[in-house]
Amino acid sequence: MTEQLTSGRAVRPRQASVRRLAVHATTQPSPGFVRITLASTGDGFEDDFEYQGFDQWFRLFLPRADGRLVLPDGPAEGWYSRWLGMDESVRPEVRNYTIRDARSDGGRWLLDVDFVIHRSASGTVDGTAAGWAVGATVGDEVGLLDQGRIFNVPAGEHPITVIADESGLPGVEGIARALGDRAARYLIEVTDAADIRTLSPSVPDADVEWLVRPHRAPAGSLAIAAFDDAAIDASSYLYAVGEAKLALAARRAGRAAGVDDRRIDFCAYWRADRDSSFRAS
Repeated sequence: MTEQLTSGRAVRPRQASVRRLAVHATTQPSPGFVRITLASTGDGFEDDFEYQGFDQWFRLFLPRADGRLVLPDGPAEGWYSRWLGMDESVRPEVRNYTIRDARSDGGRWLLDVDFVIHRSASGTVDGTAAGWAVGATVGDEVGLLDQGRIFNVPAGEHPITVIADESGLPGVEGIARALGDRAARYLIEVTDAADIRTLSPSVPDADVEWLVRPHRAPAGSLAIAAFDDAAIDASSYLYAVGEAKLALAARRAGRAAGVDDRRIDFCAYWRADRDSSFRAS
């Protein structure tokens, strides 16, 4: 199991347990993403779950190659020990993802989750979770454990800057919706202009800078350059997510500009020099 590199001011859920959800629908909103809508199945998720919005994330437990899904059932506390104690022949893969949107529907929850689709030179899909998403069909089951959110702007009228690559885009959409008409500046890097989308009707186009990364350019390179060139207000709240170098470079730039560490939240979702991600969204 991989783990993310992140700041430590997360807002935890009130309560959470490992629960079983099923694929309700699959769509492809743009070339670089597959969207899976997960539906609660009546096993208690409806009682546990509280949608916080922003960049609410979760542990995703994936079925084995043979389709079998055995979960480390129980509360959030101790889930990792239970997972480690499972026989390797049935232990599910675990990845970390962000809820793009959630809604209650007839007594059940529907959760939209966007999976970034990166392909190798041969055209195969990179990543265990993305490979599962591409082949998912209605009725397929996964496990989910709510983990809360990382975005945690302090009280006060701090300018907000959000910087992300394509892996952070679904969470950034959630942040934009949750902030409503509160002003924020967004720097977002994607690999395909066709993946550019409206973050929220309340976000003016002038507040969003889209950067399309050329083929073979290092992940995060355009966003890092744009952020380094931007004037950073020392009173800002800074949120940076995506490839590890992007997240860490943004944190360093914020510190250099005098931004207090307590107003910097970041998360390394993945690493370009590794086959697997810390966390993909």
